[in-house]
Amino acid sequence: MVALLVLAVVFLFLLTQLPVLEWGGFSTKPVDLFSDIRVDEQSLDLPGDAVWQDTESDSLFFSHEEATDSITVSTDSVTGDTLTPPRPAVSAPVRLDTTMVGGPPRRDGDVVLFEDFSPGEEGLSHLLAAMEQRLTLGRPVRIAFLGDSFIEADIFTQDVRSRLQSQYGGCGVGYVSMHSDFPGFRRSVVQSGSGWEVHSVLKPREADWSLMTLQQQYFVPLEGAAAQYRGTTRIERADSWTLSRFLFVARNDCSVSLKVGDGEWQTFTVTGSPEIQSLEVAGKTNRFQVRTGAIAGFTAIGVWLDDMQGIAIDNISTRGYSGLSLVSLPAARCAQMQAIVPYDAIVLQYGLNVMSPEILHYEAYARKMVAVVNHLKACYPNTDIILMGVGDRSRKMNGSFVTMPAVLALSHAQRLAAKNAGVVFWDTFAAMGGENGMVDYVAKKQANKDYTHINHKGGRRLAGEFVKSLEYCLNRHGE
Repeated sequence: MVALLVLAVVFLFLLTQLPVLEWGGFSTKPVDLFSDIRVDEQSLDLPGDAVWQDTESDSLFFSHEEATDSITVSTDSVTGDTLTPPRPAVSAPVRLDTTMVGGPPRRDGDVVLFEDFSPGEEGLSHLLAAMEQRLTLGRPVRIAFLGDSFIEADIFTQDVRSRLQSQYGGCGVGYVSMHSDFPGFRRSVVQSGSGWEVHSVLKPREADWSLMTLQQQYFVPLEGAAAQYRGTTRIERADSWTLSRFLFVARNDCSVSLKVGDGEWQTFTVTGSPEIQSLEVAGKTNRFQVRTGAIAGFTAIGVWLDDMQGIAIDNISTRGYSGLSLVSLPAARCAQMQAIVPYDAIVLQYGLNVMSPEILHYEAYARKMVAVVNHLKACYPNTDIILMGVGDRSRKMNGSFVTMPAVLALSHAQRLAAKNAGVVFWDTFAAMGGENGMVDYVAKKQANKDYTHINHKGGRRLAGEFVKSLEYCLNRHGE
């Protein structure tokens, strides 16, 4: 036993002597056996702090989470049916105005206010108008939440949805993908199926970006491709819906089969087209099934389980994604999607895969996010954009978990990006309680022990804060 202990100590010591290795845009981090007890003297005011690098390749690797939570994004110029996202045409680099973005978060009592940096403070005008007209709109008021593992499995968004639907009407969970690696993780819908080849923004060189949409992934059917969806009573208003839709691109004539509830399979004849198409079945149901089989030239985008009115919330989360390659979304696809599934607001929740303890300056990242937001505004001119700041995250210092200084730095950069893009900012860090808010979440079993991700209980708590902020705007708008 003593010999084994000595060997283990020697092995760990040797690990600390390993240099940082780099290959293919990835890098390791140094091993420090005493990182949890070493005094951290970094602060936002110290000169010479590490800076988030803006590289030409845009290759990022942050090892604060598992490797599956990391990405490599290529933005090389391409044309036609190519396998990497095209570099956006930008006439000049984005220049940041760094004034007037500091200070404490805006509050009114216990409400964390939306900070509107748009000209005339009309950054929520489309959403507020849609809410005002929701009874005569002829469709649900729809908000898309785009994010990373922080909102994976409909965490946070499922409770934003149920709270808003309970007050303003609507049912169903909106967008659901054709395939999930962890279908039981999501509580708001029961999903199963097989036979789908997944293409995602996480592997840009393997994806055809002419097919990419806001959903950040598409699916090629293989032999026996099918998907099933069932409502659940675990989340309020998620047990049923009244409109089942399947969106896809079918380049060749084909047939697709759909089934709702206990009814018979319905086979639809589809005419080949390069455009996005939709098949829908109206009627209240708690089950929906899609069956295609292997079809040449066919690409599935996803299903939408909605009501005819009220509120619809789409969770579009991709673990390990920074959101930066959204700048390469094809505008034509966005326009096709908007005609079928119109969004009144798009909320961007990113940051976990950008933040690193050693990095305290994110101006380069802010410039890239401004470009992303400007591109989305161009693609969705009648849609409001809300940029969520990063939530609290803790690290251990002197034996206790405390807010990581990088959280404040990144949140500042995201507010800066919202200001320079002229959109709305919501301070997630403040909504979680500010400094050491994550510690409180973990203590109340509302976040994981990684002190980074909230869980379903924490999502419910944070959703309450977001809805409170939105209702504040709705009430002020109605005055």
